[in-house]
Amino acid sequence: MKFGIVLPNYGQDATRLTIVDTALAAENLGFDSVWTTDHLALPREDAQVYGLIYEAITTLAYLAGSTSRIRLGISALVLPQRNPVEVAKQLATLDVLSGGRVNLATGIGWSAGEYQNLDQNFHNRGKRMDEALKVLRTLWRGNKTVSFQGKYYAFDHVAFAPQPVQPGGPPLWVAGDSPAALKRAIYYADGWHPHMKAPEDLAEALKPARKLIGTRPFTVCLRVRAEFTSQPDPATTLAGSPMNMIEKLKAFQSAGASYAILFFPGQTKGVRERGMQTFAKEVMPALLD
Repeated sequence: MKFGIVLPNYGQDATRLTIVDTALAAENLGFDSVWTTDHLALPREDAQVYGLIYEAITTLAYLAGSTSRIRLGISALVLPQRNPVEVAKQLATLDVLSGGRVNLATGIGWSAGEYQNLDQNFHNRGKRMDEALKVLRTLWRGNKTVSFQGKYYAFDHVAFAPQPVQPGGPPLWVAGDSPAALKRAIYYADGWHPHMKAPEDLAEALKPARKLIGTRPFTVCLRVRAEFTSQPDPATTLAGSPMNMIEKLKAFQSAGASYAILFFPGQTKGVRERGMQTFAKEVMPALLD
């Protein structure tokens, strides 16, 4: 199983130093990846958590020059709010500049007000998401000029270079817990990126999808809150002792997960990094592939 770290690019603790220091700590501790969270223009009523947020792609571009090994991901980019041609160009560029270290999880988002602020249609976002994923794949296919004709996006003979370092582009996952998100992931992407509180919920969700997935490589990556504590918050998926976490992660692994990105809550950088250190030392060795 592989593990990544959710970066503090949002919330009251989000600063340049906390973002960079957390990324460097994750790299030094042997985590596989670091991940930014995405929002662009939330209305005030939806912005309690994400009102202060560093833009996801820009932040990763900055971190590409500060790190050397660790992979750089977004969990999850609200793709239907953006022009997919622009996203494809930004991430292809980032993949080249980082030496092929980019991952992308994409979602349809939940804030109707944010869509309105960006002059985008909230109600057809699922259909546009399907087509936008096809646009990314088409542009990352390696051709020097690219054309695409769809219902929502169309372009003709676009010169697209540089191409991503990774053949076919960065690994592409679809975020969301619904059956529709899983179906979208199977048809258009390389993996699924849900929030799941219990291993049995993950196993049940994947049961009808196993025939569609077949034997092809397909990543199931969880985004989970983790905390070493004797009094866990009910919202915390991984909580308690290192052994508690190992047992639950092994259950998730048996249910079908092969990757997890971890959010360590904490009011200070020190608290967060102590959680990362304990996980890297006492939990990760029992689960690494």
